[in-house]
Amino acid sequence: MFLEKKRILAIYFVFLFFFTLLLGRLYQIQFLDGPGYTKQAVAQRQKTLNFVQYPRGEILDRNFRPLTNIEQQPCVVIFPIMVKDASRTAEVLSKILALPPGTIRAKIEIEDSASTQVVKEPFILQANVSEQKNQLIRQADLPGVYVLPLIPRYRPGWPAGHLLGYVGNLNQNEYQKLQEEEKDYQPSDVIGKNGLEKQYEEFLRGGTSQKVAALVDDRGRHLSGRGFTLLPPVQEKTEEPHQVITSIDADYQSVVEHALEGHSGAVVVMDVWKGNILAMASSPKYDPYLLEKPEADDAYLNKAMQNYPPASVFKILIAAAALTEGVVKPEDSFHCQGGITLPSGRIVSCWEKEGHGDISFSQALAFSCNPVFVETGLKLGGEKIMAYAKRLGLTDDTIIGYDLPQETHLDFNPAVPGDVANASIGENGISLSPVLVAKLISEVANGGLAVTPRLVLKVQDHLGKVVKEYPAPPSFPVLPGPVAERLKSMLALTVESGTGKSAQVPGIKCAGKTGSSERDEAWFAGFAPADAPRWAVVVFIHKGTSGGRDAAPIFQKIVSGLAEIEEIL
Repeated sequence: MFLEKKRILAIYFVFLFFFTLLLGRLYQIQFLDGPGYTKQAVAQRQKTLNFVQYPRGEILDRNFRPLTNIEQQPCVVIFPIMVKDASRTAEVLSKILALPPGTIRAKIEIEDSASTQVVKEPFILQANVSEQKNQLIRQADLPGVYVLPLIPRYRPGWPAGHLLGYVGNLNQNEYQKLQEEEKDYQPSDVIGKNGLEKQYEEFLRGGTSQKVAALVDDRGRHLSGRGFTLLPPVQEKTEEPHQVITSIDADYQSVVEHALEGHSGAVVVMDVWKGNILAMASSPKYDPYLLEKPEADDAYLNKAMQNYPPASVFKILIAAAALTEGVVKPEDSFHCQGGITLPSGRIVSCWEKEGHGDISFSQALAFSCNPVFVETGLKLGGEKIMAYAKRLGLTDDTIIGYDLPQETHLDFNPAVPGDVANASIGENGISLSPVLVAKLISEVANGGLAVTPRLVLKVQDHLGKVVKEYPAPPSFPVLPGPVAERLKSMLALTVESGTGKSAQVPGIKCAGKTGSSERDEAWFAGFAPADAPRWAVVVFIHKGTSGGRDAAPIFQKIVSGLAEIEEIL
């Protein structure tokens, strides 16, 4: 009996011992290690979003207003690895966000290579979404799709987008090149891909990259009420990013983009005295969040910096050279029969098929008479045309603060009359960008002084200390003052009664020249106010019918908008 009680007691103590151990372990799990296990459990459901753009320096306008975004916006973010059905997700988001479903699906789907699968990084699909779209996305309950409060790089509408450029993740080739150059980049970093973002990468990069953590369930859906948190940076960066101050005026830019909306083309607004580019727009735009092939093949081109035949706008240079050389006077009389026959027998026609009849040189510029300018160009000679193009800087692609490759703008034989005839009316053998045309019109408007286009004024650090300046070079005469004044009067006549009448702005005297190329491209290059010039405005329209019909009305809208801003109407 005693032994039996002893065995029971022993068993009791064994059970008590193990029960005590179990209680101790439960206590440890519940109270001591519990927070750690909770963190691990959460971490298994926690997905992180790398900002598409790391914190970067601001790009500012001339009045220190931001052209890049600094405000928090609701952004649609996709984690491709968490998406269960790419096709359905793309279809649903396409209807909500009005984006092509194929483009969305291509951005989501995992890329298969010969040996591996490449899972795509989380990305912003659309920024600054409305509350209505936000609610629709939440109701759709799509795994891997969230609306996060972020500070994206691009402002709504992406003003001056082609000039600013965009940023994106480093690809393998870019990363290898940076490593060879011993630059401090990580494979997950973003970099400026084009525009000012690329050219000023060394100044704009800096700060610390951030990640956003989202709590999700086992199906990849956001846990209601849990919100999002910023995670501590993985790697601290001590360098603060710099600011790039441009010559752009944000208000002017808004006017220009609104006027150009719906057209394929470009606009440049330049200060006629300093050469500062106050606005630059190219259309159509592309979506910086959807960098796949856009609907328009030329959407990626900054047309303001591309070269095109200037057509009759080039007659400004022919007139300047001819007046300076004494080949012609404004009042000299010509007779236009609707065409002119070259020594080769080829006929260069006038747009006025019946001819202009008797016409002065001033009127020939105002009404863009081809035969008169072919005759004048042949008298002037191809060598002189080339010399004056160089003298006025039309063969120099220099833009202060923005690197461009030098290109050929004069590609004709000055000894061949047919080539000279084409050059005299700005067709084959002549190619200029809207920026260069703005330079030309500025040098007439300011009385014959050279200007150099400028896009960037300076770079400063986060404390406002200037680390690099881009001063304008000293000006010098490129045309005699009296010649420039005569040309200004002739260009004013073009708007008053010639082909540029649709450029007229009530209350402001304007001057300029139309151009309509054989490639269906329309131009208007002008300045305002004509009696006290401030702005050179160049409008280029791709697939236009004529400068007077397509480009001049846009000039009119822009000058009206600028005058309203400056309160001179």
